[in-house]
Amino acid sequence: MMAWKLHLINEAGFPPGVVNVISGYGNTVGNAISSHMRIEKVAFTGSTLVGRKIMEAAVKSNLKRFTEKTRCK
Repeated sequence: MMAWKLHLINEAGFPPGVVNVISGYGNTVGNAISSHMRIEKVAFTGSTLVGRKIMEAAVKSNLKRFTEKTRCK
């Protein structure tokens, strides 16, 4: 499924580095992405609690743009 999505992203003509798909354990990867100074935008889908944590880390790092779609759990 992921290979198909990556194929579509590539076929759509996105330049290298614009779309990055990162997998891993939520806490480890989420902390690294949301607090990294060279990442300029974070998009998140998940619980409101985790969304707040990611938003807080994003704001404390470099005020990166943040898009979230949360759902109640």
